[in-house]
Amino acid sequence: MLGARNLSIAWGGDTRYWEWGHSPESRFAELGILRCVWWLYIQGRIESAMLSRKTTFVAYLVFRVTRDLWGLSAPGKTIVTFDGVRNETSNVYLQQPRTRGGPRTQAHTQTLSSDGWMEIKLGELYYDNEDEGEIEMGCQEHHEYKGGLIVEDFEVRPK
Repeated sequence: MLGARNLSIAWGGDTRYWEWGHSPESRFAELGILRCVWWLYIQGRIESAMLSRKTTFVAYLVFRVTRDLWGLSAPGKTIVTFDGVRNETSNVYLQQPRTRGGPRTQAHTQTLSSDGWMEIKLGELYYDNEDEGEIEMGCQEHHEYKGGLIVEDFEVRPK
């Protein structure tokens, strides 16, 4: 797990765009709370040696939203890179998009985890005992202004 403070968040150090807070429901001392930003880019890295060998893993962004969320229904993408392989997923939504009749595209939306936090699948990777290096995970969206996102962490779990 990489808590919000251990993630690279575009504009995360500028209080005009992000603030840092705490929630009693969180495992972490600090959460990233999005005030307003156009360019949402969150990235994290871990060493593969931290993972069990010969296992497929799934990386997730774990988050919540505030009551006054907005702009989170624009399509983004997620990326997981490891051992020279880059997996990208498009049409990822932090908030379910509203549709008006027309055809729907294949959308990847959040799911509610057992502890009440939402999560978005960033991607999968297979870690073999011969693969050493850094695993890079991220999500991004830059189609409209947005606010009301609370970032807890990135998690990497066995599939």
